[in-house]
Amino acid sequence: MNETTLLTAFVAVTSVAVVLQTLILLGMFVTTRKLSQRVEALSTKIEEQALPLIATVRSLVDESTPMIRTVVTNLTETSSLVRSQAGEINDTVTEIVGIARTQAAKADILATRTMQRVDLTAEALQHTVTSPARHFSALMEGVAAGFGEFLAGRKARRSKAVPSDEMFI
Repeated sequence: MNETTLLTAFVAVTSVAVVLQTLILLGMFVTTRKLSQRVEALSTKIEEQALPLIATVRSLVDESTPMIRTVVTNLTETSSLVRSQAGEINDTVTEIVGIARTQAAKADILATRTMQRVDLTAEALQHTVTSPARHFSALMEGVAAGFGEFLAGRKARRSKAVPSDEMFI
């Protein structure tokens, strides 16, 4: 093989490679152009539809921000007020329970004193009623014994002697 043939073969291979590279570059150009058109269409669609939506959402957020701040402030104040009222209610309930306990203790003392006085009064009444009855019973037994002695004589008295324990009630 001589040099000319080799050179011709080399030029032919190089030519084919250059044509092949040109075709590849042309394919890349066409693909890039299609992709560019798609991106541009998508960009137009976003500008037409998404940007107005974003602007609307932004205006809603701008309008709602003061109302949301007011709501948060009101909730904070309400929470503080509820805590304060709960503390006052707790204090009041504690005070009422203390008063109720004190009153219950006083009522217990009053009931105990009343029962003691009722017992003392019952004892005094029993002593007042039974003491004269005993005295009267003893007096009557004494009178009966005296009449018995007087009428029956000494013999009858000895046979009917009553032990002294039975004379008392």
